[in-house]
Amino acid sequence: MAFLVEQVNTDGTIVCDYDQTLSVRALYERIATYFPGIYRDEDGIICGVYQGRKYSIRAKNVSYLGNPHPVFKKRIQIANDLKEFYQASLAKGYRPILLGVYTYKQTVLFCAFRIEDFIYKKAHNSSAHVYSSDLSDAAEHDYFQKTDYFGNQITVFSPKGVEVFLRELFENTGQTWGTPDLFSVDVSNPMPQHIVQEILTFFQDVNKEWRGIDCYRQMIAANYRNKYQPEWAGFYLEFLFEQYLVGHQLQDDIRYAQDKSKNGIDLDLYFPTIGCYGDLKTHSIESRGVQGNDWDTVFSLIDGNPRGHLYYLVCEHETIKDRVCNYEVTEYWNRALHKENLRSYGGRMKNQVTLADFYLLDINDGNKQFLSQFKQGINSNGKPRAPKIMVERDQFKNFAIAEMPLL
Repeated sequence: MAFLVEQVNTDGTIVCDYDQTLSVRALYERIATYFPGIYRDEDGIICGVYQGRKYSIRAKNVSYLGNPHPVFKKRIQIANDLKEFYQASLAKGYRPILLGVYTYKQTVLFCAFRIEDFIYKKAHNSSAHVYSSDLSDAAEHDYFQKTDYFGNQITVFSPKGVEVFLRELFENTGQTWGTPDLFSVDVSNPMPQHIVQEILTFFQDVNKEWRGIDCYRQMIAANYRNKYQPEWAGFYLEFLFEQYLVGHQLQDDIRYAQDKSKNGIDLDLYFPTIGCYGDLKTHSIESRGVQGNDWDTVFSLIDGNPRGHLYYLVCEHETIKDRVCNYEVTEYWNRALHKENLRSYGGRMKNQVTLADFYLLDINDGNKQFLSQFKQGINSNGKPRAPKIMVERDQFKNFAIAEMPLL
């Protein structure tokens, strides 16, 4: 029985529709179109050649995980002979790839699952999972990579990211990512209760209905430094919170401390009394979690440091996209920037948001194993951007020290 589930358009927008899958022959043709040097060897293994180095591919369709799972969960089936494919590939000098192929109308995306995660692990190996939001990130940015808290690594990329993926694959040959250490350690120096209360008071009293044009007008009138950012909701939260800190003279407890210099710590907030950093985060209640900051920056603050804490002030919201509101915010924003194309960024622009829930997350050395890692997009040098942390929504329970409904 077919189900209406989440699908991804070429611009990264998510819609509900039925799955589309390819035949075995069409899968091969799709791979041959975008991967270099594709052929079948004498044993029928799909092979390719990249800069003189050989690789092999075991390919499956990406499709819905199945009822009763959420509509955003997809997977590829793991073949029973995957281990034989892996061993045969290594014996022939191939670099083996476990590949999912996602197809929806004009959208073509590839999902590479680190094959060792399924060769050596006995549990959870009948399928490999990917979320529609992962596919959306890859459609928008051409390249997305994450490592979840089970240690599984997945790379999702568009046809433009094929060469980037292969270059990374061969450069990292022999690299292993160990399963995270699941032992927690004692931590100290939690956030003082009066600071928690100051934060909760702000979110309790703030207006819960934000309309894009109104928010832009307020930030422009105040000449706020981020008044023209396209992702206005997150910057409007910063704008309001900064006003709150100044208006209530709370800078001794919480202050803005963003440092974008080469060796600076690019985090929004600093808590002077406890010597810890924090960041403001907004995200849709439909997203899989909170996209965090640079992996190396975060771990430089918490890794092996029992007094190191990173606090995320997370505001979840319901979202109405501007494309269903005749692009009124998009056109206002483009006019303010004197752009000729009044629909620029229209597919991603928010029209309005309604605040739903607040979470205060404490990321530290004792719960770092529940973080996921991801890369998003490609730099101008052709390499994937530096990895960031991800706090998956179903892991909030391992980080939350305070939460409050806002609706």
